[in-house]
Amino acid sequence: MSAILSADDLNDFISPGVACIKPVQEPQQTSDHNENGEVEIQIDSKGNPLEISKIDGKQNNLSPAQISLADCLACSGCITSAEEVLVAQHSHQELIKALKSNKDKIFVASISQQSRASLATAYELSVEEIDKLLINLFVNQMGFKYVVGTSLGRKLSLINESKNIINQKQQGLKNPILSSICPGWVLYAEKTHPYVLPMISTVKSSQQITGCLLKSLTAYDFGVSTSEVYHLSIMPCFDKKLESARPEIFGDTTPDVDCVLTAKELVTLLEEEPNYKLIHKLSPPIMKQSIDDVYRSVAPKNWPFVSYSWSNDPGSSSGGYAFNYLRIFQDDLILKGYNESDFTMKIIQGKNSDIYEMRLMYNNEKLASAAIVNGFRNIQNLVRKLKPNGKTTTKVNPLVARRRARVKDQSPIVTTSTEELADASKVDYVEIMACPSGCINGGGQIAPPQGSLEKDWINESLMKYNTVPMFDLSLHPKDIEKFIEWSLDFEKEFNISNDRLFKTYFNEVEKPTDPTAILVGSKW
Repeated sequence: MSAILSADDLNDFISPGVACIKPVQEPQQTSDHNENGEVEIQIDSKGNPLEISKIDGKQNNLSPAQISLADCLACSGCITSAEEVLVAQHSHQELIKALKSNKDKIFVASISQQSRASLATAYELSVEEIDKLLINLFVNQMGFKYVVGTSLGRKLSLINESKNIINQKQQGLKNPILSSICPGWVLYAEKTHPYVLPMISTVKSSQQITGCLLKSLTAYDFGVSTSEVYHLSIMPCFDKKLESARPEIFGDTTPDVDCVLTAKELVTLLEEEPNYKLIHKLSPPIMKQSIDDVYRSVAPKNWPFVSYSWSNDPGSSSGGYAFNYLRIFQDDLILKGYNESDFTMKIIQGKNSDIYEMRLMYNNEKLASAAIVNGFRNIQNLVRKLKPNGKTTTKVNPLVARRRARVKDQSPIVTTSTEELADASKVDYVEIMACPSGCINGGGQIAPPQGSLEKDWINESLMKYNTVPMFDLSLHPKDIEKFIEWSLDFEKEFNISNDRLFKTYFNEVEKPTDPTAILVGSKW
C-alpha cells in the first residue's frame, strides 16, 4: 500500500503494502568494511546481496533485510497486515522448526471458536468432531501438553469490558467507547486517526488473556518459568499475529503468545507435513470418548470452568461484546429494582448489513445502546463522525453531486423516509471488526471451494459456529462473580497485576518526516 494512500481510498479488504516506512538505522561499521570509499550494491549469481567498493573492488556479503512483527507495528506505510505478508516468527514452518529444535520447551495451544467452525465447515464435520481431531493432532502427534478453547479468556474479557463501560457510563460518556479486540482496526486507528485512541477500550482480547492464564498455569504444573512454555494460538485473523507482538508494559515482559496460526495456515501445515494428519483412515480412540472428558484430559490441572472454555457466547460471531454489555447492564439494573419483564431489546438497522444498533429499552425508554460496525467502509464513516469539532475529510465529487441533483429534479415522485438508521457515533459502545461479517469471515479462515459462493460459505461457517454450546453470561449472574473471584485469586497466586492480565495500550504511529527515509519494496 502506498504511503500516500488515504483512508478514503480503502476498500473492506486491504491488499499488501508495496512500501514499508521505517526509520533508517545505520549499522555499525566493522573493520572489514570500506568506511571511506563509495560502494554499490549488487546481486551475485546465487541471488546473494553484495557490497562492492568502487575504489578497490573489495566485496562484502550483506545480510538480507528482514521484517519483524515489531517493524510492522512501528511502520506507517500500511493500514493493517494482509495474508501475503510473511512474518518470520509466526508461520507454520517456524512452528515445525520449534517442535524439532526446542525439545525442552513445553508446548500448549488455544483454539478460537471461529477457527473451529471454519475447519468443521471445510472438512464437513461437526465442531465436536473437529475439536477431538485437533486435540488428537496437537497432543498425540505433535506432543503438546495442553490444549484449551479461548472461551475462558473471552468470558473474562466480556465481563471486564462490560464492567468498564458501565463504570464510564455512570460517570458520563462524551463519546462512545470503541472495542479493541480487532488488531486490524486498532492499527488503522493508530496509523491514520490517532484522535480516536482515547476512545478505545484498553481491555485485552480473549487471545491475550488466554495466553497469560495458560502459560502461567502450565509453568506452575511443570515447575518451570513461563519463558519455557511455547503457546500456539489458532485464530481466524492474520492481524492476531501483530496483536501477540505488542510488548507488555505492565510487568513481566514474557510474550503470552509465541506463535499465531490461522485455520488456513493449519491446513497448509497438514498438506506440507505428511507426518501430521487431521483425518485418519482409522478413527483414533479419542473419537469414542465424551467431549467433556476429552476437554478435561488436555487442560491444565488448575484450569477452571473447563467445559465453559470451549463454549460460545450470544451476540455476534466476533464474541458478542456489544450484546453482552447490554445484557450485563440489564442484570445490574434488575439488582437495583428494575422489573425484568419491562426490558426489551430494539434493533436499528444501518445502511448495510454490517452496521446495526442495539438499544436496551425499559418501558419504551432507552437506557443503553451499543452498535456493531464491521468492514473498513463502515469504520471510515464512524471515525469521520467522531473527528473533533465535527470536521470530516469526506470528499465530494462535484460530478456525482450534479448528477444526483438532476435525477432528483426530473423525478415525478417525491418520497420521504421516516425510517431511523443506526448511528454508531451516538451509542455507549461500538464493537468494531475490520472484516465484513466480523471474525467468522476473518482473513485467515479457510476459503470456499471453487464454484462455491463466498456468501454461502460464510453462512455455512456461521451455522457451524452457532452449533458450539452456548453459555450466556447474563443468564448466570452468580457465575459472573465466580469468574471475577477466580481471576482475582489467580492474580494473587501468581503475583500478576490486574493491568498485566487485562489491560492493553495504544500508540500513535507518526508519519515519517525524514526525506531520506527509504521505502522498502513489498518483496521482502
